[in-house]
Amino acid sequence: MIMSFLFTCPHCHTSTQVDDCYSGHEGACVTCGKAIQIPDFESSGEKRAERSRKYSSSMFLGIGFFLVILTCLGFLLIRTGGDTIQRMATNRVRSESASNLRKIAAALNAYARDHGTYPPPVVKVGTNTHSWRILILPYLNENALHDRYDFDQSWDSEANMIVAGSIPAVFRNSKQDPGFFGALTSQSDYYLITGPGTLFPSTGPLSPDQIRDDAGQTLLLVEARRPGQEMSFWTFPGDIKMNTLRSSGYGELGGVLAEGFAFATVDEKVRFMTDSSDPLVIGAVISANGGERLPSDVFD
Repeated sequence: MIMSFLFTCPHCHTSTQVDDCYSGHEGACVTCGKAIQIPDFESSGEKRAERSRKYSSSMFLGIGFFLVILTCLGFLLIRTGGDTIQRMATNRVRSESASNLRKIAAALNAYARDHGTYPPPVVKVGTNTHSWRILILPYLNENALHDRYDFDQSWDSEANMIVAGSIPAVFRNSKQDPGFFGALTSQSDYYLITGPGTLFPSTGPLSPDQIRDDAGQTLLLVEARRPGQEMSFWTFPGDIKMNTLRSSGYGELGGVLAEGFAFATVDEKVRFMTDSSDPLVIGAVISANGGERLPSDVFD
């Protein structure tokens, strides 16, 4: 099959169709008469085709490589983004818990300055018992709520249960899902630890000047979400007992934050201990006059 190719004279620039049978021949231009060399059209076509094939292969390889890189970057961004979102959520929960703990610790210390000792965990008025949380309400700018509470009635009386339904924000970590039962109640996330060796022994609460251990290493208040008291309220006069806490391996602590628990020390600092913390270290932190001196790296 004869094919024609367009050839342009390099002298007179006249273009004409040349059959491929003249490919590679020499002769005179039919227009200007000067000597010309007809290109090897067949060879040039093969070279163009080869270049096209090489270009196409390179192009497809490049596109394929680009898509692989793009896919890897996509997976990396998704994973990194998920980790970042999780860290942000964890930080929000920790931040709120720390803020609440500091406010309550400051209120407890303010009460101690005014009354000489920390508030009793359980307030007795006749045969009725009440929580320390009621006593510190004025120090949390909750005077109106304090005034509505009736100490002459039981904590779970009809009148006082109305107050119990209005839990101050400082007693609950709103950034953490409380679970089904917690959502139906007004349970506090923050507790005192009572019993032998603590700031709140059975003989009565200590005063700040009775604490011999380092204020920055002595637990004043701890966060906990107690699954055994789903239907309790923040006004319930009950806290965490040291004897049962020790026997349970300190498993009652935590439940608000992931992988550990936060607590406030006497100096109103907020610390964090992991679930894998040494029970002896936890016991030393709870102790008010144990004489222990802990290295700073035991806290997160």
